[in-house]
Amino acid sequence: MDYDPFDDAMKDDPFPVYARLRAESPVHYLERFDCWALSLFEDIWNAGQQPDLYPSPGPAIGTIISRADDEETSGVQSLFGLNPPLHTRLRKALARLYSPRGVSRLEAHVRRRSVECIEAGRERGSLDVVEELGLCVSSDVASLLIGLPLEDSQRLTQIVRRFFTRVPGVEGMPPDALAASEQLHDYLLEAVRERRKRGTPGDGSDALDVFMSFRGEGGGFDDEGVANHLQILVVGGTETLPKVFAGGVIQLHRHPDQRARLVAAPSLIPTAFMEIARYEMPTQFLSRGIARDHELRGQQLREGQGVLFLYRAANRDEAEFPDADRFDVARNPPRILSFGHGTHVCVGQHAARLEARVMYEELLAAAPGYGLEESEVVPERSEFVAGYVSVPIHFEPI
Repeated sequence: MDYDPFDDAMKDDPFPVYARLRAESPVHYLERFDCWALSLFEDIWNAGQQPDLYPSPGPAIGTIISRADDEETSGVQSLFGLNPPLHTRLRKALARLYSPRGVSRLEAHVRRRSVECIEAGRERGSLDVVEELGLCVSSDVASLLIGLPLEDSQRLTQIVRRFFTRVPGVEGMPPDALAASEQLHDYLLEAVRERRKRGTPGDGSDALDVFMSFRGEGGGFDDEGVANHLQILVVGGTETLPKVFAGGVIQLHRHPDQRARLVAAPSLIPTAFMEIARYEMPTQFLSRGIARDHELRGQQLREGQGVLFLYRAANRDEAEFPDADRFDVARNPPRILSFGHGTHVCVGQHAARLEARVMYEELLAAAPGYGLEESEVVPERSEFVAGYVSVPIHFEPI
């Protein structure tokens, strides 16, 4: 079969292709990129625990295909591109800040911000749960955890939105998306330099402090290096959760009995969110390298090639999730890949769970019977990140 991550069908509805990959070619070779695509849950779950066999970084496709031959960016490293033991030490340094206890200190802010956004929507009679709720909350949380001025959070959100904008007929990042990436990097570099002038406490109170205070075998990170690490946190912390959250709003609208269950028992929301995260997984794929020759399901993978983890395909694997295409907030799966797994499991997953829980609690309390016109929903069309650009809901103005 033919699988092309840049094909329009993959941007509109990839699940039929993913189903064929799982059934017919679960370890699928892409000659164009000299890499392999894994689509089975078990294979990706196991690979995530083998950084010695599947190290970072992987082949430069997806959001950075347009920069693949750019010599100035070929040596850029970030948290996502590091491997143990340096990666392990750096993750440990961030652990306290991004742990469940570490992010819990932000709950009051998340709840206050969520209520503000929802009440503003009630006054208008409508609310875009992507732009006017999810992005507002997630950008605040990212700024607070990183140590960036809160007043800049919405500006950062708009830059990240441009970063993910795609143009029909252009593979990968179009010129304005590349410009947004550079703009974000320049902003973060200036933030690092400003913190460097003021001095940093060295107490790990925010990610800026963690990266600036970190010391590896080769010394610490220079300002460019810190900015590269922060860029991953900004993009990951502001873009994916609003898409997942909005997807949940849509699914609860389509399944009113399940929405009523959560309205009646908000304590079920954390479990429901895990199903929402499985079903509305935004990341199409991430890439890794192949460190040595080996065989997987009868295919010969060679050192120097790449591998794609097709996360959205794996989260619909019937072998792991019976009746996988059915949305069920009571499913409570023991394993999902929505936050990755293993060495590079999402560092911000506990922040995402906190934000989602609070936003669903407040939205379902304020508008338990919200309306939604699916013709007004604007989907994201990207080879890399799926989801929604706009999801307006409606309720009676107060």
